[in-house]
Amino acid sequence: MRFWMKALAALMLALPGVAQANWWQARTDHFTVYSEGKDRTLHDFAERLEKFDFLLRRLYNVTDAQQGSTVKVYLLSNDRKVQDLADNRNLKGFYTTSNRNAYAFLSREAKNGQFGIGAEEILFHEYAHHFMLHHFPAAYPAWFVEGFAEFFSVVKFPKDGSIQFGHIPMARVPGLVLGQPYPLKDLLARDTKGLSQRDGDRYYGTAWLLTHYYFQHKSNRADEIRRYLTGVAEGAPDMDVADYFEGGLEGLEKDVKAYMRKKHFISVLTPKELAIGAITLDPVDPAQAALMEEELRLTHRPKTEDLPDIVAAIRTIAAQYPDNAYALALLAEAEWKAEDKDAALAAADRAIAVDPQSSRGYAVRAEVLLERANDSDKPEDWKAALTSIVRANRADTEDPVPLALFYRYHAMRGGKMPDLGYDGLYKAFSLLPQNPNYRFNFANAMAIRGDFAAASTLLDPIAYSPHGSGMRDSAIRLKAQFDAQAAKMPKGAAKAQSPAPAS
Repeated sequence: MRFWMKALAALMLALPGVAQANWWQARTDHFTVYSEGKDRTLHDFAERLEKFDFLLRRLYNVTDAQQGSTVKVYLLSNDRKVQDLADNRNLKGFYTTSNRNAYAFLSREAKNGQFGIGAEEILFHEYAHHFMLHHFPAAYPAWFVEGFAEFFSVVKFPKDGSIQFGHIPMARVPGLVLGQPYPLKDLLARDTKGLSQRDGDRYYGTAWLLTHYYFQHKSNRADEIRRYLTGVAEGAPDMDVADYFEGGLEGLEKDVKAYMRKKHFISVLTPKELAIGAITLDPVDPAQAALMEEELRLTHRPKTEDLPDIVAAIRTIAAQYPDNAYALALLAEAEWKAEDKDAALAAADRAIAVDPQSSRGYAVRAEVLLERANDSDKPEDWKAALTSIVRANRADTEDPVPLALFYRYHAMRGGKMPDLGYDGLYKAFSLLPQNPNYRFNFANAMAIRGDFAAASTLLDPIAYSPHGSGMRDSAIRLKAQFDAQAAKMPKGAAKAQSPAPAS
C-alpha cells in the first residue's frame, strides 16, 4: 500500500501549450497531426505517437506491411473547442471514425490536477482500442478491452529516447485505494453500462490492475487468464469462469489484491530497439487551414439543428478560394449532407475541373448520380454513377469510400454481386476495420455469400463491446441469426467464398 500512497502524491507532466498561429501538419507513417502553430512541440508530439505505435507493433509482433488508413489527429487550442465538438463538458479528447478515416481531436490545455486524465492519455487509450480492432479483434470480455487500453494509456518518454510502459494510471488511483478494487465477480460479469462515476473509476482501475497482473506478473495466473480469454473468445459452451482459476474467483481476487500492494514492474523499450520513419512538417494549405474547424464540425456527427450554420460557414469560406479543389470538394460534401443535390453536384464538378484527381469530388458526384440512377433506372444514369466511382477509386486507391460505393452500386442495381464488389467492400473494411458500418456491411456480405460463421465472427468486437448501444444490440441479434444459419451448414462446408480472412 505504501507504493500506492506515494503514487497519490506524485506529480504528472502536463501537455505543453503553444501560441495561436496558422495550421501546420506533421506527417508520419501512421498519423497526420494538425496543430495551430509550428514549433518543436508538434514534432515531438508526432514522434511520441509513432513511438507508441511502434511499441504496440513490437510487443504484438505486427509485421504486416498493410497499414490501413492514416489516423488524423487535431490539436485544438483549448478545452472548450474539444468539448463543443464532443458535446461533453468533461472531455479533453475524443477518438472515433468517419467513413474515410479514424480521427481524434485533443486539447492543448494541461490536465486538471495530478489525478485528472490528460489528452495524451485519452489518445493512447483510444489508439490501443484502434490497434486491437485492426490487428487482433475478437470477442474479448469487456474488462479486458478496457484494461488493455488503460494499461497502454500511461506511457512515458524519458529524455534518453526510451519508452516506459506499465505505469499506474493516476486517475484510477483514488478509486482503487480509497474505494477498493471492483469485485472480480462483477468485473468479469458485466460491461460499463450504467456505472456511476465512482464505480466507473473502480471498474476501469480494476480492469487495469488485472491486465497489469496478467501482462507483468510471472505466475501460473497468467496461463489461467490466457485460457480464460481464449475460452471467452471461442465461445466455450457452459463456461464457468471460476473453473479457470485455482481457488476460483476468490483465490484470484486475493492474489490480485496482494499484487496491488507491491511495487509494480515497469517495462522499458530502449532507444536501440526503436525504429520509426521520417517525420515531415509542412504548413497546411491556406484553404484547408481556413476550413479546418468547420470540416471537423461537419465530419463529427453534426446535430440536425447545427448543420445549416456549418454548411453556411463552409460556403462562405469556400467562396474565398474559388479555385481550390480541397475547398470545393469539402463544399460538395457539405451540400450533400444538407441535401442540396444540385449544389453538391455543381461543387463536385468544379472540384474535378480544378483537380482531375479529386477523389472526394468524384465520390460526392457518385453519391448524387447513384441516387439519380436509382430514381430513373436509366442505363445512362447508372453508367455515369459507375464512371464516377471508378474514377474516385483510381484517384485514391486507399480511400475506403469509393470502394464501399462500388459494392453499393451493384447492390442497388440488383442481380448477382460480382466478385469485384465483394473484394472492394473487403478492402474498404480492411482499410478501416474500426468503422462499425464497414464491419456490419462486410458481415452482411459474408452472410449473403453463405459464410455465416465468418459473418458472425466479424460482429464479435461490436457485440462484445464494453459500451451499450443500439449498434451493439443489433450485432447481438444478427450474430444469433448467423450462428443459427451456420449450425445448419453441413460439416466441412467450404468457406473459400470469402475474399479474405474474416478478421
